[in-house]
Amino acid sequence: MHNNLKSCGDCTLCCKLPEINDPEYHKKSFSHCKNCNLSKGNCNIYENRPMTCKTFECFYLQDKTDLKPNDVGFFIFTEQHIILKHGDQKIRTIYCEKNRLKDLIYNLNKDKKVKQLLNDGYAFHIRYDQNDNHIKIYDPQAFGEKLVFVHKKWSLEKQNEVINQLSI
Repeated sequence: MHNNLKSCGDCTLCCKLPEINDPEYHKKSFSHCKNCNLSKGNCNIYENRPMTCKTFECFYLQDKTDLKPNDVGFFIFTEQHIILKHGDQKIRTIYCEKNRLKDLIYNLNKDKKVKQLLNDGYAFHIRYDQNDNHIKIYDPQAFGEKLVFVHKKWSLEKQNEVINQLSI
């Protein structure tokens, strides 16, 4: 049960976009869960769903954004980041449908709560396809109003080379 008044309603993006790698269940990212009932917008095994699903809450449900995921084609959540860290950078993760990337920056900037995160120095790592090594970064303080592509397997030197080229 969520601690606020927001609910998933007809949104099932968390049943589609992330990978679920649970001991009892595995689902690839960017494909609908076989238990997601798209016609009803709910889970056929809701009471017995994997723990990963039971504990997941996007920023919308946590009332950290007013952007309803199925309206904008993405959701934001807090994820532990081991790579692509630059100092004390604050990072949040977005799973975004690839065809909705073109509107991502606009949608993030129109939400007052997300805009405050950006003003507080947060950046976003965006996952947008099944290749987990493909990441786009939205960090307006470092790169301006654009999405920057990085590959998770790039060396730190390669990451810095790409970042330095953006500054030229």
